[in-house]
Amino acid sequence: MSTYEADPAGLGVGKRYGPLGVGGVSGDLPSVGSQKEIVFELIAGEIFAGGGATLTVPLLTNYRVESLYLEVEEAFAASSTADLAIDGGAGLTTDFVLSSAAPIVSVVLTGLGNTSGAGAVDIVCVPNANAIASATGKARIVVQYKSV
Repeated sequence: MSTYEADPAGLGVGKRYGPLGVGGVSGDLPSVGSQKEIVFELIAGEIFAGGGATLTVPLLTNYRVESLYLEVEEAFAASSTADLAIDGGAGLTTDFVLSSAAPIVSVVLTGLGNTSGAGAVDIVCVPNANAIASATGKARIVVQYKSV
């Protein structure tokens, strides 16, 4: 905390000693090995057919996707699923099942293409027609990745 002395030399100028406290500063500095997350929130009634159904988030350069998690807080309609793809690559072999409530569980990365790369890409979550039409449902898909 800095201290302020009002006009110590009689010159009409104050002096500040010590570090200046700066509030409201936040940010994310890229560093190798840092763990990061992308979270897709899927809520029934907020997923729209057409272009609005595709949820796209940029994945920064020099990434490696390490794990996926799914939490279904409230079940969607029967046969509701969602797929994930990175930079237009292959999606998951087994889509995320949204039709039954479940606590957060790990999901295998099998089939997911482009799980690492040097360039900035998009990671895309695509719910199927049943999930889009569902009147109930709330889920989170968590993608954990590292800067490499």
